This record gives sequence, structure tokens and C-alpha cells, in this order.
Amino acid sequence: MNKNKIASFILIFLLSLFILFSFFPILIMLLTSLKSNMQVSLGVFKFPSVIHWDNYSRAFDAVLPYAMNSIFIAVAAVIGVLIASSFAAYAFARYRFPGREILYYLIIALMMVPAVLILIPMFKLVVALDMLNTYWVVILPQIASGCIIAVFLLRSFFAGLPEDLFESFRIDGAREITILTRLVLPLSKPIMGTIAVLNFHSSWNDYIWPLVTINKNALKPVVTGIMSFSNDYSTDYGPMMAAYVLASIPLMLVIGFAMKYFVHGLTSGAVKA
Repeated sequence: MNKNKIASFILIFLLSLFILFSFFPILIMLLTSLKSNMQVSLGVFKFPSVIHWDNYSRAFDAVLPYAMNSIFIAVAAVIGVLIASSFAAYAFARYRFPGREILYYLIIALMMVPAVLILIPMFKLVVALDMLNTYWVVILPQIASGCIIAVFLLRSFFAGLPEDLFESFRIDGAREITILTRLVLPLSKPIMGTIAVLNFHSSWNDYIWPLVTINKNALKPVVTGIMSFSNDYSTDYGPMMAAYVLASIPLMLVIGFAMKYFVHGLTSGAVKA
């Protein structure tokens, strides 16, 4: 019994230590956001003797346009993923057609393709389509990549719904689109919430693709727009870190409000699978 208590104590201690380490970069970011460049050069870990709250006012004015761009891009990508993946997953789950399983596994196999591997082909494609420096150049790839995992999750969930529900709707004369919108989607709110959170997070934090496809300052998302605090000669570390703090707030709000649906969707998806 004592050995079990010691083992539990060691496990809790190690987990607590790991949690502290995971929050350590956040603490450094918060401290740096309150400093001037001179204070940063004197020590990253020191608490500032003079707190520079003006870093946040500068950061807010600079970040707001980029944040609005990111919100528009992320919301458009999430809506596109939910609509496209719902129709695709419903077809894979409820319809029988030649090559269904082969096509489905080909889509799932795309999850094993690293994003960096298709970076150059995608760039050549958007150049040929004259999509550079537009919102579509980041929205459409987000939808395409997000649909892969979304189809995987939704197809398992849709296939696990009782067949009696579908038959009762068909007996009443409902068409397939009515069954999808009136029956399947209302029952799928938790898993749809999970997909929405995952794709919003992915779109908000995407850095490489917007960096190489959007050069217009007015169209940049927040992750690349924050780099305006850095130039070839110097970097304003305080305002930059303050900008990162402000840019993380919308993401934390979305995750906080949707956490119930996120957890429920993960557990329900696991049961249905």
C-alpha cells in the first residue's frame, strides 16, 4: 500500500512538473510583453522594474486588422469544412456505390502525406489560378486539408446512427437532403463542434502557407502580421509579445466556449467508431 502511495506521489509530482514546464514559455511571453528592449537585454527572466503597459496599446492598434483577417479566414474555412465534409461523409456512410471503400481509404491516406511535401505543387497551382494575395488562397487549402480528418470522423459517426431513424424519415416521404439536415446534422452537433474547434485552431495558427502566398499587408492574418514588429535591423520584443498575447485571446475564447462540445464530440466519435 505504501509503495502504491509513493508511486502515485511520484507520478503526480512528475505530471505537475511537466505542467509547470509547459506554462513556462507563456510566463516568459507575459513578462517580455511588459518590458522595453533595454529591460529584455538585461534579463529575460527578471520581472520588469517599470511596467510598460503601452506595449499593449501599440500591439492592439497593430494587431486588430490582422486579427479581423484571421477571424474571417478561420470562420470561412470552418464553414466550408463542415458543409463539404458533411455531404461527403453522408455519402460514404449511407450510400452504396462502386469503389466506395477504395475512394474513402484514398482520402484517409492523405492524412499520412506531410504538408511540406505538397507545398511547392500547391504554390504552383495557386499561381496558375491567379489566387495569390487573396483570401481564397488560404481559405480553400484550409477547407481541402480540413475535410480529410472531418470526413473520417463524420463517416464513423454517421455510420453508427440507428437505421430505424432513417427508415422512419423515408416512410414519411423525406428526401435524403431533408434526412441530412433535419436528422443527421442535429444529432451530430458534438462531433461537428469538435471539427470546428480543430479547424479553427489549425487555420488561426497557420504560418508557412500565408507567409508565402500573401504579401499584401491588408490581407495578412494575425500570425504573419505580427512580424511587422520586426525588421532587418531591430525587433520590438515587448510590443511583439504583447501582440502574441492579444492574438491568443480569440483562440482561447473559442476553445473555452466550445470545450464541452469538443470533449463530447471526441468521446462520442470514439464510441461510434
